Amino acid sequence: MNNKVSTLQKKLKLLGINMKANVFVTFKIISSLVLFIILLFISKVGYLLAPIITVIYYVLVEYIFIDLEIYKRSLRLEYDALEFFPVFLLSLNGGRNIKKAIILSTSIVNNSLSKEFEKVLNDINIGKSLEEALLLLEDRIPSEIINNIILNIREANRFGNSISDSVNRHLELIEEKYQKNVIKNYKYVPLKLTIVSISFVFIMISFLIFITYFI
Repeated sequence: MNNKVSTLQKKLKLLGINMKANVFVTFKIISSLVLFIILLFISKVGYLLAPIITVIYYVLVEYIFIDLEIYKRSLRLEYDALEFFPVFLLSLNGGRNIKKAIILSTSIVNNSLSKEFEKVLNDINIGKSLEEALLLLEDRIPSEIINNIILNIREANRFGNSISDSVNRHLELIEEKYQKNVIKNYKYVPLKLTIVSISFVFIMISFLIFITYFI
């Protein structure tokens, strides 16, 4: 149980939500009970529907509200990285140190990744080192590619090496990934429309059968 709570807490960090895992677990249990009671009394066959739908809800709620949102957040941060890191590199190559490059970049770029680096500056202002602040940033970022860039920044902070080539390679990977996702989305549009249409017809038929035989 403790391992599950710990894993859930890590997921909440990756989602960028300042919430205790126990709070989400409590929400999931209470909302499941409420759903069960509503389904139990709303229909003549509630005793059949309530346990089935409640179990499905309990199993899927974490995936829908956390796992799926983490995936979307990862894609959004990667897309924002294409705007943020070129400005950061330009600032860094202009002779500024990493902290000053972050300050300048966050003042120029306004997106979700920029806001995460603003938190890095806030952590430094309350007494953490740049290394500690960047490690905390990694805990909040669900993208492996961006975390590799952050690792490069940490190494540059320790050893003073250039990171331009490495960061640019990672940005190229993000660009390729983004282009593949665009192509894939266009490719599956007809299939998605077909699935939606079939699902709608199935729901309507099920609803009509339910009204005819159970109400």
